[in-house]
Amino acid sequence: MRDNPLPSRLAIRYDPAMTLRPRFDRAWSRSLASLALAATLLIGGQAFAQAAKAQAEVTASSVFVVNADTGQVLYAKNPDKVFRILSITKLITAYLLMQRLGGELSDQVTIAQADLVPGSTAGLRKGDIWSLQDLLYGMLLVSGNDAALAIADYTGGKMLTAEKKRGDSIKRFVQAMRPTAVALGAKHSQFADPYGLSPSNVSTARDVGAIGSTVFRDERLLPFWQCARRTVSIGGPQARTVAINSTIEMLGDDNIVGAKTGSHVGKSIYHLVVGWRAPNGQTIVAAVLGAADHPSRYNDMRAILAALPQDFPELAEPATSSTGEARKCDQ
Repeated sequence: MRDNPLPSRLAIRYDPAMTLRPRFDRAWSRSLASLALAATLLIGGQAFAQAAKAQAEVTASSVFVVNADTGQVLYAKNPDKVFRILSITKLITAYLLMQRLGGELSDQVTIAQADLVPGSTAGLRKGDIWSLQDLLYGMLLVSGNDAALAIADYTGGKMLTAEKKRGDSIKRFVQAMRPTAVALGAKHSQFADPYGLSPSNVSTARDVGAIGSTVFRDERLLPFWQCARRTVSIGGPQARTVAINSTIEMLGDDNIVGAKTGSHVGKSIYHLVVGWRAPNGQTIVAAVLGAADHPSRYNDMRAILAALPQDFPELAEPATSSTGEARKCDQ
């Protein structure tokens, strides 16, 4: 189904494929005005010139925004274009861990030399002893490739043991990643490693939205994004206490329930997927893939989130029931 074209200034398209209300496929002159209004409200009534700054173009070459609670597609632009998704891969790694060992996060994992892969790191060292829970913080908050590999190694080994098989534990874990993604509705996603360095780890904005629609509503995973800082105690020959500080800028923003970036600076690839709790209590998942640069992916996302309550007024209605008290940060 072709997406209806929208004004070029936002450079996003509206996809009516799963629309619950047909009134949204008229011209978007009102939508553009609403973005200005939303920006004005967000900055507390500052001068219009400042409000206009929030109306920057969406630079991402692919956008997909969906109401995770209803399935309604809100915005889309080239949603089926295939990208290397890099560290967004780790959302599937986290979900697969929870599906297999969600009740065993206190298990202690001894870090091997083979776990210390290049790229972003959670600071693992050979001989360290980490709990699965703390490895998950290291993977989701600072995108540690080393933490992701250690999770895959341990979980894959447990899977082989349960199956009474021998083999490569990491390969067994990776083998399970695509079926896990497909079960979530991500039919065009492929995985060759659990952390995202392989060029064969590919997906689309629509698929990333489908993955986020489950992950960012999973009560087992949401606490891992609750705080931008986590202190962990590491055992082993170099026992120490380490503060893990999130590298994801939007964690800590109002109503952001989860977020993950994917980056390759050398190839100028910048992605971001976010789970946002709308005022009415529903979870909105927004994916921007192929943004112009690092700041642009955050500017794109904030512009999209600012426009949503105006373009879809039902999202702005106060929730009729409590979504639960805010969880205190466990330091």
